[in-house]
Amino acid sequence: MKKQMFVWLSALAIVFSACERIPGNQLPKDIDITITDIAGKPVETIYAGMLIKLVSPEFKNLPIRQEGKFFIDKQEAEIKEAKGDYVLLSLPMLNYIELTGVDISLLIRNTRWQLCSACVLYRPTVRGVVLAGTKEGTFNLPAEMTLDAAGNIYVIDQRTGHDLIKKVTPAGVTTDFAGMANEFGRLVGIAIDNTRGLMYVSDATSQQVKAINLASPTTISVLAGSGTAGNTDGTGTAASFRFGSNLVSDFGTSEIGQGMTIDAGGNLYVGELYTATITFASQIRKITPAGVVTVVPGSRIEPMSQAEVAIPSGVSIDAGNNIHYVSGSSGFFQGITKITPGGIASRLAGKTSFEGLNDGTGNVAQFSYPKAIASLNTYFYVADGTNGALRRVSNTGAVITLAGVGHFETAAYCACPFAGPRDSSYVMPPILVVPGDAYETLAKAIRMNQAGGVAVRNAGLIYVADYGYRCIWKITIG
Repeated sequence: MKKQMFVWLSALAIVFSACERIPGNQLPKDIDITITDIAGKPVETIYAGMLIKLVSPEFKNLPIRQEGKFFIDKQEAEIKEAKGDYVLLSLPMLNYIELTGVDISLLIRNTRWQLCSACVLYRPTVRGVVLAGTKEGTFNLPAEMTLDAAGNIYVIDQRTGHDLIKKVTPAGVTTDFAGMANEFGRLVGIAIDNTRGLMYVSDATSQQVKAINLASPTTISVLAGSGTAGNTDGTGTAASFRFGSNLVSDFGTSEIGQGMTIDAGGNLYVGELYTATITFASQIRKITPAGVVTVVPGSRIEPMSQAEVAIPSGVSIDAGNNIHYVSGSSGFFQGITKITPGGIASRLAGKTSFEGLNDGTGNVAQFSYPKAIASLNTYFYVADGTNGALRRVSNTGAVITLAGVGHFETAAYCACPFAGPRDSSYVMPPILVVPGDAYETLAKAIRMNQAGGVAVRNAGLIYVADYGYRCIWKITIG
């Protein structure tokens, strides 16, 4: 008991000594700070649970741990650590903040310091240029796409009868890569396993998943699929698939059951229709490198109403092995569905609606026939089909438009008929706690037509396949 009392009194002494060291009338008038992430890099956004680092020599003499409260745009941040001249803060919040015009303040006792008033920390420029496809006939209908380790882009080019895979270098040099001997029918998904040196495609004509040797693209084999439509689990040709066979340019509920992605272990995930007897039923299947095919828990949907329909058109997986897929047809759910490793499905962003373009969080956001999705860190990038837009979605469901005009929107967004692609750039707008129309308005400077595929090299380099203008866009942020 005496030992416990001693520890308690010692703790009180530390608190009182901190308070006595700086009386209220001797607190500093000004505090200059620098703000970075925990690695010391500039901060663009804050999201729930993220740590940011505030540094100031004045922090050394302030009772921050005992009495300090930090506020970021009037939301109190949690102090994770206060040591010497720095403080680590975490901001628990439902929406993210773009740190481009943010207020940061510190409150101790009854004294408040405005550490950063509407300060501009980082306002990146978004640029969009046509990388490939400016010559007539380079592409027919560029759709799903992926990247290899060197940053080369591989694009499904959908054609009449037999599709091709085209290779586009980072410099925009475009060549035919595979399928020139009519080895493929309708291709609806693509992914690369750089470790094994293999490319995989979903072929909706043969209802098979095929493997292509990257070093020798004429070497093509069947990883899984019997060649007949079905939903049988199994290994290799004992399994069967039911891929949707529509063109990327098709509208309506028939454009469904597509998309492919790959995880760090080389496992593939593909979207498909489930059973021919239940209208609009769908699921995600997992395929191991050995060709073992199983249903992803929580992915199967047997809709009882129109609002429950969410059939994959593009699939992605994040570092936490959460699967995200996009779906969308007029009057059905148009947006992103998330499936956790534990098999729990939820809707991250979007709503059951007709065509629309709207930034916002959760079911405030609207999409229009989204075709493809790619993930990187805490963001997802969506090729938003007939909106002709590249959308960025945070892991909390906050959606902004990075590039594109909004194909189905008003004259303010769409100068119809289209005069052709327009390279352009803009500076990201100020802080958006809940995204509004700022991005939508600025993003129209980069004039796309219809977005069918997306691939992400890094946070500052995204590629989009435009099946309307039949080209590949290079979008940079920085």
